[in-house]
Amino acid sequence: MARTDSRAGQGGAALAPPDAPDPRFLDPALDRVAIRPDEPIDRAELARLYKAMRLARTFEHKLAALYRQGKIVGAVYLGMGQEAIATGVVSLLREGDYFSTVARGIAGWFLRGVEPKHVLARWFGKDIPPSHGRELGLFLADLKQYGLAPYHNGSMASWIPSGAGFALAFKYRREPRIYAALTGDGATSPGDFYEGLNFASIHKLPLVVIVENNCFAYSTPTCQQMPVKNVADRAPAFNIPAAIGFGNDIFEVRRLTRRAIEHARSGKGPYLLEFKTFRQRGHGEHDDMAYVRKDLREFWERRDPIRLLEEYLRGEGGFSAEELAAVDGECRSIVEEAVAYAEALQMPDPTSVTERLFAE
Repeated sequence: MARTDSRAGQGGAALAPPDAPDPRFLDPALDRVAIRPDEPIDRAELARLYKAMRLARTFEHKLAALYRQGKIVGAVYLGMGQEAIATGVVSLLREGDYFSTVARGIAGWFLRGVEPKHVLARWFGKDIPPSHGRELGLFLADLKQYGLAPYHNGSMASWIPSGAGFALAFKYRREPRIYAALTGDGATSPGDFYEGLNFASIHKLPLVVIVENNCFAYSTPTCQQMPVKNVADRAPAFNIPAAIGFGNDIFEVRRLTRRAIEHARSGKGPYLLEFKTFRQRGHGEHDDMAYVRKDLREFWERRDPIRLLEEYLRGEGGFSAEELAAVDGECRSIVEEAVAYAEALQMPDPTSVTERLFAE
């Protein structure tokens, strides 16, 4: 990628890395400020997708505020700007399929049925099953009810070989199930990424790896963390198919994901998807994004996934402003109820701190 001006945009004094992403991050074929489906989608499904994305955005705005009020245990990691990817992927999963995300995939959690109040209670460190205050909200997992797999590991690509293991079990049992592993671009350089995909390719496992390329791995731009332009360029090393799409267009996310899932479910092996997107907040709420240029932020603000979907719904989608406002109001009410629920719960008993650390 060509070297760009290292200064922040007008009005900003912060310095960005000399090779920070150019605002024209997207290839021309992917760059758009309007979206539309290429297949029929009924109103109920469109409303379901919009609500999941809006609920995630509303929830995370509140979560960020609670963090600044000192009410959250630990750090907070938000997925604002990336809601279309998890929503689109999870909307295509069948009952029995498993998936895993980092915290930025919370829209997919809500679409799958996870209740915001239970997620927020974990962020508060409250005493509720199954963790009893011993994990953050981003570690939520429930295979039985939601098909949401855990990723309790320091390596941010650990759920790719783990997902390959689940996929191997599906194949041995001759079950028509798939595992979808959502991860970030920074997680495609550690060894777990290669080991998991290599194993899955050799055994033709029903694994779909979805990479949310949001321009930065913490503060390191993509062009400084890998010697190839796209994560998808790494697929030939595993002899597997790959595709690149615009991650802020939920209709494109669904179109490409459907193809990948059908490939994996039919016994043809793993598939790698890369969706170009942008992280609207810092790596965590402790990160002020001073390394991100002003013009890069502005470029992606116009391509906000919720904004794009809302504009479609108000136009060709046939939704009125009042209908969408009602969904927005419902999301605010759900989040406020979640706050009240989480604040009312008890903190864990300090004397129970060693429980479940050792065998009885």
